Amino acid sequence: MIDSERLYYVYARAVDEGDLETLRSIVTKDVKVTRGSQPPLVGVEAFLDIYRAHNALNIPVCKHVVTNIQADRRDDVIQTHAYFQATMFEESGTRMIFGCYDDVHVEQDGELLIAHKVITVERILHLPASVGPQYTQVSSPEKPEKGES
Repeated sequence: MIDSERLYYVYARAVDEGDLETLRSIVTKDVKVTRGSQPPLVGVEAFLDIYRAHNALNIPVCKHVVTNIQADRRDDVIQTHAYFQATMFEESGTRMIFGCYDDVHVEQDGELLIAHKVITVERILHLPASVGPQYTQVSSPEKPEKGES
């Protein structure tokens, strides 16, 4: 399962960073992608078109979280199931998408690749816009040395 966890991490990070070359490198040449009840799209370019469209939205900050990963291996084919949460911090509001992935990972030449990406969106939550980083370092007051008051 560790390999599938790593693949999900690489996938999520690449989507968040708009890194099409990494996305290209983690899929098979005949990758399929199924979104909801739509018929599957086939091929690397069809797969990347989804993320090209996502990148065109110019979302200032996007964070994907993939959890509860289950991976069942049969030879070189790994059937996976995972929950995802995609949070999109846009200028006009915050959008949170909740769903699951039911993907097929395959091992080719020692590398684990996505052979079929299946994305099911279960809920979308719209929230007000969030504020940018305003983190303030918090520290505890210095303690007096022994013998000082």
